[in-house]
Amino acid sequence: HCGTPRPADETLCPQCGKPWIDVRIAAPTPATPNPAAVDTTAVGPTAAAAALSTPNPEGQPPLVPIHDTGEFGMDDWSLPPDPPKRRTVWLLPIALLVAVAAFWSFVYFGGQSATTTTLAAVPSTTSSTSTTTTVPIALGEPSTTTSSTTTTTTVPYPSAESWVASGEDLSSIDLGLAAAGIGPLLFGDSLEAVAGQLVTTLGQAESAGDSGLCQPDEAYWLQWGPLKAIFDGYGPDASFVSYRYEESEDGSANVILRTLSGLELGQTVSQLQATYTQFTITFELIDGRDHFRLASGGDLLLWGPVSSTDATGTVLGIYSPTPCPPA
Repeated sequence: HCGTPRPADETLCPQCGKPWIDVRIAAPTPATPNPAAVDTTAVGPTAAAAALSTPNPEGQPPLVPIHDTGEFGMDDWSLPPDPPKRRTVWLLPIALLVAVAAFWSFVYFGGQSATTTTLAAVPSTTSSTSTTTTVPIALGEPSTTTSSTTTTTTVPYPSAESWVASGEDLSSIDLGLAAAGIGPLLFGDSLEAVAGQLVTTLGQAESAGDSGLCQPDEAYWLQWGPLKAIFDGYGPDASFVSYRYEESEDGSANVILRTLSGLELGQTVSQLQATYTQFTITFELIDGRDHFRLASGGDLLLWGPVSSTDATGTVLGIYSPTPCPPA
């Protein structure tokens, strides 16, 4: 990895101590000389040729690009990827034109359109009802009257049924759990796009909420069985920020996902360690429950609860690194 020769039976680099990454080292490309900076008249052609050569006083080998597996959006010793860039300002007038066109299409054609668009949902409300029933007992006896009342409940966030399908149907293999997102759904993508894509792939969300995951901060979430997709709000500018994948009594959908390297719920701690041999795995007790931490160079990549830290313990959950890492 550092360009240092090694015997065939060595497994670690003698210079930096990292595992070997075997690649072919290309010959260095000479730098393009600047003719204006070469003084060919001072000491003759020999000095000019020396000035055109690329200096390498320390004798270091050329840099070799490191292959990125894509699971964590980085190589084994680099920093996490930069956050997704903001959309350019010129998209705003186009979005306004599309919104106006969709509005007038709804007015003139009764809301019927060949294109299905996911829209930010409105708060959900449960209407109240009151029923009174009078039942006569027998002739000459007083009747019995019963009544029931349904309490009105209003939540400020969109309900799970508010989101409609959009995008192509993906397989569970396409939805690989990684440090940067779930398959093609990356952190920073809009709530509308991610919710619509998950509805297309996994079906209608089972439940929704806006608290209980990242105390004391609130976060809007949608749940499909063991998967909870977490967003930084539910407004038009809300975006995908995290996920939690774990068996839960609140969800019944049969959603089977795994990391890009193949880690699944129910696998043992020894399988976890064998899957990620090139990374650092530690264990912490959080709220009375054992959790694993998968890191690289101090950067948290994945974490989650385990039944125990023994080799036979099982992985009970797989969490993305943000926005709710363990304290």
